[in-house]
Amino acid sequence: MNNYPLYQADQVLDLREFMENCLTKYAESIAFRYKEKGLEIKRTYQDFYDDVKFLGISLLKLGVKNHKVAVIGENSYEWIVTYLATVNSGNVIVPLDKELGPKVIAGILRETKAKALVYSAQYQEIAQAAINALDRDLILIETEKNPQTTNSLNFWQLIDQGKNYVLEDIDFASLKLERDQLAAINYTSGTTGLSKGVMLTHRNLISNTIGALNNVQVYTTSLLILPIHHTFGFTAGVLSMLHAGTCICINSSQKKLAGDLQDYKPEHLFLVPLYVETLYKKIWQIAKSTHKEKLLKRVCRISDTLLAVGIDLRKILFRNVIAAFGGELKLIVCGGAPLDPKYVKGFRSFGINVLNGYGITECSPIVAVNRNEYYRDGSVGRVLSCCRVKLHNLNEDGEGEILVSGDCVMRGYFKNEQETDRAFLDGWFRTGDIGKLDADGFLFITGRTKNIIIFSNGKNIYPEELEMLLMNIPSVNEALVYADSNQEDQELYIVAEVYLAEEYREGQPLENIKQELAKEINLLNKALPAYKNISQFRIRQTEFEKTTTKKIIRK
Repeated sequence: MNNYPLYQADQVLDLREFMENCLTKYAESIAFRYKEKGLEIKRTYQDFYDDVKFLGISLLKLGVKNHKVAVIGENSYEWIVTYLATVNSGNVIVPLDKELGPKVIAGILRETKAKALVYSAQYQEIAQAAINALDRDLILIETEKNPQTTNSLNFWQLIDQGKNYVLEDIDFASLKLERDQLAAINYTSGTTGLSKGVMLTHRNLISNTIGALNNVQVYTTSLLILPIHHTFGFTAGVLSMLHAGTCICINSSQKKLAGDLQDYKPEHLFLVPLYVETLYKKIWQIAKSTHKEKLLKRVCRISDTLLAVGIDLRKILFRNVIAAFGGELKLIVCGGAPLDPKYVKGFRSFGINVLNGYGITECSPIVAVNRNEYYRDGSVGRVLSCCRVKLHNLNEDGEGEILVSGDCVMRGYFKNEQETDRAFLDGWFRTGDIGKLDADGFLFITGRTKNIIIFSNGKNIYPEELEMLLMNIPSVNEALVYADSNQEDQELYIVAEVYLAEEYREGQPLENIKQELAKEINLLNKALPAYKNISQFRIRQTEFEKTTTKKIIRK
């Protein structure tokens, strides 16, 4: 590691210092680019700083001080301004998953005793229905420039009013923030169990932002794709980018992604594995449909051979592939779920570096990530400078539950002391994930404690391992592995449930598909120990239900 030192990132103590540092270093640079009714909007770091300050002043003027402010909507500039205006006015932000129903939203608003709700016009009906379910008043702020509802305030008018309030004695600029002050309550979208409100402080978020930039060198233009109500989308896609002086281009919906890639020409992206896999498969689908699959494979082999001896012709050989991403893409940072190393290697062949990482909301969220020039395929990289990792209850393979301590670890679960106590072991946060560390400190994730299948003979299986192997079968688009039991003796056996790729779902008899899939699974079983063999498989007609970070929900 001495030959590959950490990248430098400015040290700041809280999100107020963070904003001031951005202004000092990058005032005239473009902070955000986004589209509004077909027109492109650009906001400099100075514009952004002012908008945050003026909205924060207006919140204080409205009596929103030491309160919770909830926000719901698609990725937008207004959403980001709301977050930082809230936390820098001494309040606590409550990001809401935009796919939640009114009843759940009302429950969160009730539990947190939110003083205000900021929402976009697209989520007006959901917000109004949630508000109607409450038994108290709530300050409503709509981000649309011309609000459609009579009982809400206007986001941009509040910013204009904040400019006038600057001359008054409004306690914003002089407001002192404590580093361990609560900044955000993020409700988890776990694949198992009920959501819990994760309490993150200024120290948590800032330390993780700096820790991420210590490990990964980023570029000048990023396209924000992941939903920012999740900590990975916000910490990596917004806070880290702003701290690095990057221009954040905002993608507001999946439908606009292809066009935004061409218009903004990003140099790097933050994605979850499903996006990485989909983009990679799309490249090969296009090659196959244009009868260039064999040519592309041959060029990949030639390029990899040349690269091994120090000759890099990837920009020339794969310029048409890179052009599909805007032509400038160099880096993808991926986290949120397991990623098969074949996608990492495949994109590397094209000249795009995929750095896989690992995180959890309770750690703000990034725990480890591979580095630009120091990585290990199959691992989730090295642990960030803001935390430490150790393994608990090791098995014979050196695998154990991943425990984390450090500045990025949450304060606890909101109004849930029992779950908070369960989550810690002697001061270390219990992630519930199983992993191992190699001799060089690279972390490997092997499963989840909640998903583990334990047989009567004491053998343990992590379904994630089998799911990744199933995903290598060409016809399989999604896979879930679980245990079922015989009615007679209650003995467990392994079942694989799969959702097929589009080209296999259409135009082929189901019986033929089943036969081919059975052959593939038999081959897979032969390479596995007998106790890991898949005994049955089932083909789904619909996609698996997923969280908003595209993880399959296990029921």
